[in-house]
Amino acid sequence: MSISIFNQDDYQRFADQNGIELSAVGPIPHDELVALLSQTLDNEDVPWPIPVEKRQSYLEACAAGEQFSIGEFTDLTVDLKHYANSQNYDGYTFEEHLSWACLVAQQQKTKHEFACREYLQGEALFEIGAAMIPNYWLLNARIYQQTGWQLATVKEIIPAELFFTCHSRRFFPVTTFMRPLGTDYLEEPDIGHDVAGHVATFTIPAVANVMQNHGRARDLIYERRDQRLVGVTDAIEIQAINKHADQLLTYAGRIYWFTVEFGLVMQDGEVRDFGAGILSSPGETKYSIQNDESNRILIDPQQDADLLRLANTDYLISEFQKTYFVSESFDRLDTLTPQRILEASEKAMSLPDFTWREIVPGDRVLNVGRTATSVNEKYYRLMAGQQMDDCLRRTALGNLKMFAEGFDRELLKQFRAAPPEIPDNALDWYRASQT
Repeated sequence: MSISIFNQDDYQRFADQNGIELSAVGPIPHDELVALLSQTLDNEDVPWPIPVEKRQSYLEACAAGEQFSIGEFTDLTVDLKHYANSQNYDGYTFEEHLSWACLVAQQQKTKHEFACREYLQGEALFEIGAAMIPNYWLLNARIYQQTGWQLATVKEIIPAELFFTCHSRRFFPVTTFMRPLGTDYLEEPDIGHDVAGHVATFTIPAVANVMQNHGRARDLIYERRDQRLVGVTDAIEIQAINKHADQLLTYAGRIYWFTVEFGLVMQDGEVRDFGAGILSSPGETKYSIQNDESNRILIDPQQDADLLRLANTDYLISEFQKTYFVSESFDRLDTLTPQRILEASEKAMSLPDFTWREIVPGDRVLNVGRTATSVNEKYYRLMAGQQMDDCLRRTALGNLKMFAEGFDRELLKQFRAAPPEIPDNALDWYRASQT
C-alpha cells in the first residue's frame, strides 16, 4: 500500500473545495449494500429485467463477500485471460473514496455546463453515489437493467482485440483503481474514467450501437483473418496475415477514439460533449469546447469521406486532444455499422495519415486551434530537425515511406478533398535517409 502525502487537514481542504461533507465519504456498509442489491435485482420496471434464475446466486455471491469480476446475467461471457481482475471493494482507502467524491463533484459542474442532454439523462439513471466509489455488484445490476450491458473487471489497459471482443458481447472492461487525490487527467483509464465517464454513454442508443458495432467489426476482421490462415504454413505469411488484421483494428480504433471516447455533437445549434474520455476529465470537458488551442471540425458520420477522416487521423493519449470531431447529430452517428467501420478501415490502410493537429482540405472547420498545422508542415519540420511530437513524427515518416514505395494518387480522391502533394524534396530527403 502506498504512503499518503496528505493529512487530515488536506482531506478537509479537498472536501471544502468541492462542497463535500467529509463525514459522508466512505464505502457503503455491507448489510446496506446487500439489502439495496436485493431490492434492485427484483425491479421489473426496467428495459432489461434481470432473469429470475440469475438473481439468487448473484445476490448470494455478493452477500458472501465474493469480489465482483464479470457480469453473469446472460449466457455470454469473455475470457479475459491474464487481464482478468476483481474489485476488492473493502480494500479501498478513505483517500481513494475521497478522490472519487472530489472528481465526481468537479465533473458534475463541467458536465452540466458542457455535456449533451442525453448524457445527463443517462447519468441520472444509475444513482452513482458521489461520496463513495461504486460497488460493482450493484452498479453492474443497474447497468444491465437499463442497457443490457455488463461490466468485466480488468487489471490494466487491455489489447484492442480483447477490448472490442468484450464490446461485441456487450461487456465493458473496467479497471478497479482510482486516480490519486487531486489528479484531473490520467493517460490510463481508472474508475473515474470507466464509470463516471462511460456508464452514462451506454444509455445513448447511437453511442451504445457504435460501441457494439466496433466489437462486431472486430469479429469480422478476425473471422476473415482466420479464413485466410487456413492451409497457410509459411511463418512469414502467417505473420503478415496477423499483422494485417491488427492494423485494420488500429484504424477502426481511431473511429472509436474520435467518437465514443472524444466525440462532440451539435445540439440546438451548440457544440456539446458526449465522449467519455472528455467528460471524465473536468479540465478537458471545458477545454474541448471553450479553448482556442484545439481544432473543432464538423463531420457527418454517414459520409464515407468523413469516416476516412477519422480513420486516417493519428493521435496521442498523453495530453488533451488537439482536434475534436463534432458529429452533426446522433442520428448520423447511428449509421456506423460493422460493415462501414470495416470498409473505412480497409480503405484507410491504403491512404496517408493526418496528424492530430492538422487542418485538412475539405474540413468543415468550426474552430482553428492555436496549435493547428498545415498538412505538409510535418515534413518540413522533420527535414529541419525541429522539435515535434511523436504523432507528427510517426505520421510524417509513415507517409514518406508509403509514397517512396509507390503510391496510387487516385486513391486520394476518397477524401473530401485531396491533400496537397508531398514536397519532392521531402521524398528525396527520406530516400537519402534510408540509404
